[in-house]
Amino acid sequence: MYLVYIDESGNTGLNLKDTEQPVFIMAAIIVDQLKWFSLEKEFLEIAVRYFGRPLPDPFHVQAKELKSGRGLFSKLCFEEQLSFRDEMLNLLYANNIPVIYRRIIKFKFSEFCEFHYGPGIKVNPYIMALPFVCMEVDHYIKSQGSDKLGMLIFDEQKENYDAAERSLKTLRLDRASILKTERIIEKGFFVDSQKSFALQLVDIAAYYIRKYEEYKLGFRVSKYDAQTFEIVEKLTTTGTGSRTSDVLEWVKNNWAK
Repeated sequence: MYLVYIDESGNTGLNLKDTEQPVFIMAAIIVDQLKWFSLEKEFLEIAVRYFGRPLPDPFHVQAKELKSGRGLFSKLCFEEQLSFRDEMLNLLYANNIPVIYRRIIKFKFSEFCEFHYGPGIKVNPYIMALPFVCMEVDHYIKSQGSDKLGMLIFDEQKENYDAAERSLKTLRLDRASILKTERIIEKGFFVDSQKSFALQLVDIAAYYIRKYEEYKLGFRVSKYDAQTFEIVEKLTTTGTGSRTSDVLEWVKNNWAK
């Protein structure tokens, strides 16, 4: 079994004109069940080095709080915050954890919605991105040459629950759809990210992947965010990582044919 943890960054719902977060990213990390325990052990060892024992309860790592030094991270100095960030990203790389993502440029997506569905009609990028991430996860699992299946695990946010269920239903049941999966079990599981170290890891990865993509598109990013780009590139282009094309580029090249 593969445990597939999914999270997003830059989610502003139907507000597709947000200049502060111009890019939406949905990311997934794929953890072989045989690696799960050792990955959790290493995660906790890093956490203890920075926060001591016992760890704060709840111990909830969120990229936005890490970036701003709020909440849990108010106890760390700025250099420690950066170091913790880098250790979390390197944890994924050192364990050869596949990182898969899809990007949506919001202003282009807004134009796409208006062109195809009419003025004033908007679609949440979450709904659009999820099937494509699932397809890429499915492709990865099949490429491993075993009969293992993937189980999708999401943060239990109510606003995303219904969207995820609709997308997964399309992947399972809509025979007319060209979006198909074969190795993902029929239902996603929604858990409290405070209780899932892997969801916290993918939250950090998604945030800095978004910053990396914004930088590539010419948007301004801080020099501290830019420090992560080398490891982001390694995570998404080497080993078992997978950088995937923009969702709208895929639609243009495949759906319209």
